[in-house]
Parts: sequence; C-alpha cells; structure tokens
Amino acid sequence: MIAERYHIDRTECEKTNLIQNGYFYLLEYDAYTKYAKKTGFDNFPLIYCIGPDEMSINAFWAVNLHHFDMNAQLYILTEMQKQYHMFLEDVRVLLNGKQLNDIYSNIGIGLRCYNRKYVMDSFRIKMPNVPKYLGLEEKFRIMDSKDAKSKFDLAPGNKGF
Repeated sequence: MIAERYHIDRTECEKTNLIQNGYFYLLEYDAYTKYAKKTGFDNFPLIYCIGPDEMSINAFWAVNLHHFDMNAQLYILTEMQKQYHMFLEDVRVLLNGKQLNDIYSNIGIGLRCYNRKYVMDSFRIKMPNVPKYLGLEEKFRIMDSKDAKSKFDLAPGNKGF
C-alpha cells in the first residue's frame, strides 16, 4: 500500500493511527464523493495537520502540500523553518490557519477537511525528513473513477479510525 508506493523508510516515518495537529503525515485516503472520484483527487496526500474539525469528532483539518507546485512547497517549508524552527529535530510544532496564512497567503488552496474513516493507512513523517517526501503528487493522483479504490479496507491495527 502506501509504504511501497512512497518507499517509506521506517527510520524516517512511523506507522500510526493517531493523527495529531503539529505533525506531517503521509496518508492513503479514499475520497468518498462521486465528484472527487470523477474529477480526480489526491489519494496519497502529504499533509500538515492543523487541528480537529469543530463539527465532527471524526474529522480533522490539514494542509495538503501536494496542492502546491514544488517552488511553493519549498517556500512554505523554508518559512516554517525560519519562523518556527521546524525540521531540526523531531518535535511537534502547533500552527493554526492564521499562522500558516502569514507564511503563505494562498495556503487555503491546500486546506482540506479529512474524515478519519476514509484514511486507510497513515505514517507520521519525522520532522527532519519531511523535504524528502515532497514532489510526489503527480504519479499518485487518481484521475478517474475506474482507478478509484472502492473497497474500504483498514490496515491491520487501524482500529482507531
């Protein structure tokens, strides 16, 4: 699944069922709307989680870095490092939407609400390794419904979703 597609190094990422704000994650996400499957969606997003959804205990808000080109991704990460000293060591850094908007005014392009029950697999990327997982968006995009994964199959141990 996602570990094979991204060639995840287990020293750089850790498999988890808990998605917390302040960390970066690689997800295998099965979008649930016909519109998303018809028009294309990012089935393997690289996200920075900013917090839980206020309307649903089963959802969270995150910025999907795959919605930006490589230059924007690098700019966002560079500014996160400059302003908040991220990526030097593996520590949780809590940033809200306003702080992210101050870093990059078009951050809303990548802002998405994810439902945990559609997360099929997840890995937390340890902070110093985040740049290694950028720029993988094109080949992991699903562009039509016949390619969309229809079976909801949680990975072993994902009982928390």
